[in-house]
Amino acid sequence: MEYMLDTICLDNIKKYMDIIPVQGITSTPSIIKREGKIDFFPHMRSTLELIGDDRTLHMQVVAKELEGMIDDARRIWDQIGEEIFVKIPASKAGLNALSILKKENPNCRITTSAVYTKLQAFLALESGANYVAIYTNRSVNIGINPFDIIRSAKEYVKRNALNGKIMASSIKNAMQITEAIDSGADAVTFPPEIIEAFFDLAATKQAIDHFTSDWESLYQTKNI
Repeated sequence: MEYMLDTICLDNIKKYMDIIPVQGITSTPSIIKREGKIDFFPHMRSTLELIGDDRTLHMQVVAKELEGMIDDARRIWDQIGEEIFVKIPASKAGLNALSILKKENPNCRITTSAVYTKLQAFLALESGANYVAIYTNRSVNIGINPFDIIRSAKEYVKRNALNGKIMASSIKNAMQITEAIDSGADAVTFPPEIIEAFFDLAATKQAIDHFTSDWESLYQTKNI
């Protein structure tokens, strides 16, 4: 299982790499906007350097038309590194761009984003997408069951002996993380705020307080 963070905040990335097994970082223009108007290419190169060779970095194209998507992808690989997984949406133009870029270079790395249906996932996987990012919370908000899509996409990969991985993204709470994992996702990506809320679980904090209190009553110290 690959746990990824939706952030480009270098301080947050440093912090959580020491706490949880972070396997990747994902970004979109919306995620970047939270950090303000950064010096984009230098910042993303710093992000790549920080996470090292053992983790993945996924970056969204901005253009909506075919030519623009292809240009964005090439610029990301040229300016930041060929190891970047370029995120291209599962639109008509996006699937077209995926096919063109994979034909040009089968080893280029592409994550198909904004997936809301099984057919979008199947077509992207068949076209060689390395990851397929199924939008979880956004699907729930419009009455779509994303976990059913995750299960079907995972089964499609197995049945057709493909190499693509299923990513659950647009996650807004810990329950969606665990349900995505139970549904067969290979990766889950979520904002650091979810981890903070998870670690603030009252029952866990209460148990820790009881352990410390009981030990202190016996040995008059808070450490072993």
